[in-house]
Amino acid sequence: MSQPTTSTSISSNPITLLPLFLFLHHHHHHHRHRRHHHHRRRRSPNFSGDEEGKVAAVAYSLDNKNGQQTSSNSFGRGVGGGSGGSGVTANLSRKKATPPQPAKKLVIKLVKAKPMLPTDFEENTWATLKSAISAIFLKQPDPCDLEKLYQAVNDLCLHKMGGSLYRRIENECESYISAALQSLVGQSQDLVVFLSLVEKCWQDFCDQMLMIRGIALYLDRTYVKQTPNVRSLWDMGLQLFRKHLSLASEVEHKTVFGLLKMIESERLGEAVDRTLLNHLLKMFTALGIYPESFEKPFLESTSEFFAAEGVKYIQLSDVPDYLKHVEIRLQEEHERCLHYLDASTKKPLIATAEKQLLERHKSAILDKGFIMLMNGNRIEDLQRMYTLYSRVNALESFRQALSQYIRRTGQGMVLDEEKDKDMVSSLLEFKASLDRIWTQSFFKNEAFSNTVKDAFEHLINLRQLLMSVCSVFSVKGPQFSLSGSSTHSCVRGMNVLLST
Repeated sequence: MSQPTTSTSISSNPITLLPLFLFLHHHHHHHRHRRHHHHRRRRSPNFSGDEEGKVAAVAYSLDNKNGQQTSSNSFGRGVGGGSGGSGVTANLSRKKATPPQPAKKLVIKLVKAKPMLPTDFEENTWATLKSAISAIFLKQPDPCDLEKLYQAVNDLCLHKMGGSLYRRIENECESYISAALQSLVGQSQDLVVFLSLVEKCWQDFCDQMLMIRGIALYLDRTYVKQTPNVRSLWDMGLQLFRKHLSLASEVEHKTVFGLLKMIESERLGEAVDRTLLNHLLKMFTALGIYPESFEKPFLESTSEFFAAEGVKYIQLSDVPDYLKHVEIRLQEEHERCLHYLDASTKKPLIATAEKQLLERHKSAILDKGFIMLMNGNRIEDLQRMYTLYSRVNALESFRQALSQYIRRTGQGMVLDEEKDKDMVSSLLEFKASLDRIWTQSFFKNEAFSNTVKDAFEHLINLRQLLMSVCSVFSVKGPQFSLSGSSTHSCVRGMNVLLST
């Protein structure tokens, strides 16, 4: 019987084949790992030793971050290999209970070194701006374009030099503003020419400050806004102009005097340059010196002017003409406020004119012309008088004058023997005339309506009193009849009673 071969006996025993399979598998895996490692080294032939160390360090840190998860996975696989399905289930439950933490982000901050400014940076930048400011005040072209000037201001402000820049600009502006105002001292004796020079100086100043403010706008929006008690560049310029105008007192006083003379000339009927007046008075308003420097002396001169005019015109004119003159004057002063005076001046100006032209002469106007206007039924003139007196709160004196007029006129109708037959019709006609005046001239003023009623009641009572007295005289005998001289005696008696 033949013996079996060795190969047959090895192949038929699986326990004998297992070591061989493990050996071949391990040898194959090691060979592939060496080939892979060699391939990676060939793809990075240019790494130096330090660079390879950095790569290794990064790989090591990444491996450390994932190490816990990797170990868990390996452990899970090992348990699964040993325990089958129950190991896998335990591993999955562990993953659900402790989810993996998110990887931390690596943030790399690059710290830049703070750039150092040149030692002469501020001086050189200011020299550029100073040259531009000088060119503006001297009305010369500046070689530096506006964009560079804007950038120069921005650079100084960004480097915390805004305060120094503000003071430098202020000092530079002050020197030119002072020189401009001092140049007006001793100028033309012609007031209109002098005022034109002042207007030109002011207009130049406004244009120049607007240009400077435009260049240094960033300074206005940063340093000025962030610093308390610091004026804007425009307000700073106004303060400098106001300061040096007061120092050049001759210029300020001559300007005010010239303005007052121009307005007086206009009141006297001369044509004046209202645009010039407007610009200069706006200058006073912008500088904040209008109330004290101009308005006060202006109202004083206005009071003197209209006081003298009122006395003159009330003597030379009749009442209707005088009232028309006053109405025209008040309208002219109103227009003056619209064209060149500040709006704040309107109220005191009109009050001054009304006081000197109306209030001071209200009694003289009534004594001189009221009866004439009433007798002539001068509706328009009476309306003008009523309107003007209402402006100075003098309607009470006007009402009293009306009451006296009705009583005196009515007494003539009631006590006139010759008009006795026509007395009723005369009184009715008189009442109709008063009603028309009350409606058209007195604007249906209720107080005036009551005055008319009271006056007519007085006339009726007066008539009744007259009849009673005359009846007493007739009872005493024929010698006291109403005829002839007895009637005249009765009338004289009534006049005595009325006068007491």
